[in-house]
Amino acid sequence: MRDQGVQSVANKLIKRISAYCIACVLAIGVVQGWYSWRHVSDEFDKGLKLIAEAQLPMLAVSVWEAEPLVIQRQLVQISQQPYIGYVRLRADIGAEFEAGDTRLHNHPNARIFNLAQPYDRDISLGTLELAPDPTVLYSEVGRSVGVAMLGYGVLCLLIILLLKREVERPLRHILDFVAASPDRRNNHTLVVERGQDHRRDEIDIVVEGLQSMHKEIDKQMRELDAQVANRTNALQSAMESIQQLSIMDPLTGCYNRRLFNERIVQEAERADRYQRALTLVFADIDFFKRVNDAHGHLVGDQALCYVSTILRRETRESVDWVVRYGGEEFLMVLPETDQDQALGTAERVRAAIASEPLLVRGKPIALTCSFGIAQYQPGESHVAWLERVDKCLYTAKQTGRNRVCAWESRDIQI
Repeated sequence: MRDQGVQSVANKLIKRISAYCIACVLAIGVVQGWYSWRHVSDEFDKGLKLIAEAQLPMLAVSVWEAEPLVIQRQLVQISQQPYIGYVRLRADIGAEFEAGDTRLHNHPNARIFNLAQPYDRDISLGTLELAPDPTVLYSEVGRSVGVAMLGYGVLCLLIILLLKREVERPLRHILDFVAASPDRRNNHTLVVERGQDHRRDEIDIVVEGLQSMHKEIDKQMRELDAQVANRTNALQSAMESIQQLSIMDPLTGCYNRRLFNERIVQEAERADRYQRALTLVFADIDFFKRVNDAHGHLVGDQALCYVSTILRRETRESVDWVVRYGGEEFLMVLPETDQDQALGTAERVRAAIASEPLLVRGKPIALTCSFGIAQYQPGESHVAWLERVDKCLYTAKQTGRNRVCAWESRDIQI
């Protein structure tokens, strides 16, 4: 409930600022409108008068004497006149000449003049079309904007002066009091000088309530500290969840390619440092496109999840890790495993996928995978290593699919 006799400082500022703005806008609008209209009209009319007095008779002679080069040169001279953007002469005999910006053809503000025969004014030789240059209008608008900016600058200055007198000064006293040390605030009373003719307003109410509000700050700060601690713990948990999501493939639950690119370098460095075996197995679902085309993409997604489940099931938990590399391609990273051991693991996985069809609505869908295997060579870049594994996978695909092919070893025939 508002106190009786309180004058709103906001309303007072709005009324004064509105009055200044209206006065400035009206003055600027009148000045720029009058100046632009008079200037453009006068200059364009002068150009037309000059053409009517000097250029039209000369053009008529040139047309009568059929001198196209002279006509074109005269049109170019006319188009170079201020405020003239485009000129076109259409002779009654069918000839047509033009100069200037052809985009202004049929301009709504163009003016048409009749071109009379030099020796008989009643006989028409054609028409002359003159279109104004719109760039001149843009120039005049720019000048008008300059005037407007000057007006608004004055308006802003008035606003600043008003705010300094009505708001900034009393608020500065309040700010100095709030910024002071707690001991100083307790030993001093906030006093804001507003003048003898001042009526009570919102700032006075703020000053009166500031002390009582200060008593509540300490209590609220303690509550906020507790809330911040709780929110920090929740944020930490959320960040951990986001981090987990950023490294996992949302469909299959395998690690994603981003994690592989970061972690494979660490695995290779560990293998070099401790001289341990490290093998990579590249798996690709055979004829996966046929599954999508025949059964739909939802079944294709089920197939991807089904294969990824078998891959994780047949590998060592907390030691080996499975990556969905892209599309229907998977990678099995096998630390502490040489190529021969990885060959056995891949063959076991291949046999499991081939012998356990995917059941969709009670109907089995046979799936097979091809595998490429290569053991890490000390000092080898992971790009070169992946190329070797990919070549093995390609060989497995080319030699019949549903098989395992290891680097520098014979294909395993199924």
